[in-house]
Amino acid sequence: MRPRHSSSPAAAGRLHAREYGGQQALDFLARRWAALTEQDAQATAYQDPGWLLAWARHLPVGHEPLVAAIWDDEQPVAALALVREHACSGRTRITPLSWPASEQIRPVGESEQAVRVRVDRLPCLADDVHVADLPDSCLLARHAHAQWGDSDAQTLYATVPLPVDLSALSRSTRREHRRRRRLVQALGDRVAYRTSTRTDLLAAFDVLEDLHHRRNALRLPTTCAADLTLPWRQVLEECPEAALVATLTLDAEPVAAQLCLTRRDRAYSLITAMDPAHRDLSPGHALLYFLCDDLTAQGYAALDLGGTTAHDGQRAYKAPHGATWTTTRTYTPPVVLNSAKEFSSAAKSSACSSAAQ
Repeated sequence: MRPRHSSSPAAAGRLHAREYGGQQALDFLARRWAALTEQDAQATAYQDPGWLLAWARHLPVGHEPLVAAIWDDEQPVAALALVREHACSGRTRITPLSWPASEQIRPVGESEQAVRVRVDRLPCLADDVHVADLPDSCLLARHAHAQWGDSDAQTLYATVPLPVDLSALSRSTRREHRRRRRLVQALGDRVAYRTSTRTDLLAAFDVLEDLHHRRNALRLPTTCAADLTLPWRQVLEECPEAALVATLTLDAEPVAAQLCLTRRDRAYSLITAMDPAHRDLSPGHALLYFLCDDLTAQGYAALDLGGTTAHDGQRAYKAPHGATWTTTRTYTPPVVLNSAKEFSSAAKSSACSSAAQ
């Protein structure tokens, strides 16, 4: 698919919007994104350039990476990583790059002026624009609400401050903590915890994937459940330095595993799975105890446990660790009629021809 670059006239003073598609988007992520991320104290692991580049390189047919950047006179000051899908029907759709694997979607280099330009521009880039999982605290969410109206959906988001302060929890919660810890301690050396990074990351991910399939084989999917049909393994192979897999074993057999990303003093949980044959051990809770202790010892200040449904036991799993709750929201901008959307019939035809082959 031919890369495309477009820009809008200067707006909001010296700032103006530019979009980079295809190979130009990959180049922007490789050459310019890291500087924006390092300058942004609010950037999470989901805005890491290696993570985004890996997902951009493994998009399905008919999808292209798209970077929506805001420039001043000489350099980019903010950017948002997206994907543009070209359907065979001729319609185009935009979603965040690496979503739904990522949460906490936000631009890098946020500023009031830059975000205002971006919110004005986004609806013009495709027939359908789906801006998912914006944290309430980010400027993009505030401006989206002001200009586009109420969100389409909202999701609770859990964060566990480290170290876990048991004294701040209710008496009944503390009792449950002690009961579960005694259960694991009574097993002695039969239980083992380890963290896999870099060289053994992919082998640990295979263990996690097997546990995930076993746990979810007979369960209905939920909106917050990880989709393992996505190219997780290929992405982790390209950016192993950003991830870790924590594993809990019983008699040397895996009973729980958890994939996390890390950035600065924060870890982000993406996938958790446990063996349903060992529910009596509460392996997910046990692994989380070990993981929180491990991350605290390494100097991390928080563990994000991510989006949380009201059912499926997720709140009951996260709340006992002192989780604090925020909200992420998903917006769909109003349709812009007769807008100058930057995509060609030739590009759409090419995407459909590739999909048919």
